[in-house]
Amino acid sequence: MKELWLLLLGSTISIVGGLLGARWSAKYQRSNLLHESRISLYVDLTADYQRREAWLDALCDSYLELKKLGKAYQPAVPLEARIELLALERTKGAWRAVEDAQARLRLLAEQEGYPTHDEDLMLPGSPEVVGLRQALVGLREAIHRDLRKG
Repeated sequence: MKELWLLLLGSTISIVGGLLGARWSAKYQRSNLLHESRISLYVDLTADYQRREAWLDALCDSYLELKKLGKAYQPAVPLEARIELLALERTKGAWRAVEDAQARLRLLAEQEGYPTHDEDLMLPGSPEVVGLRQALVGLREAIHRDLRKG
């Protein structure tokens, strides 16, 4: 009888240990996938804010460069859904600030008309341009802080 109890106890411990091990492994894999997905998102966000900075520089400085980039900024890939699902709150807030600043600049450009020649380029010191540049710096800082956080 004692051997039967030891066998049952050993089997129970083995089953419970296997279940706990499988659960821990699944949790670790999910965490690892989330981390890798977040890094991929932040790489895309970094590329996006670099493209926005180049577009903004062209909007203020070089009509020829602006013609190559396009008169209205268009993201290379849609990011909103991935930001909503994967980004940490700091980065979500910084992204919303960039989008809001971009919208204010777009409204100004639509009121005055987009540039058609060198004299019509946007002034680098205009509040909308400065606001977008500051929002881009905030996004870059948020991404770097979130990556250090984990």
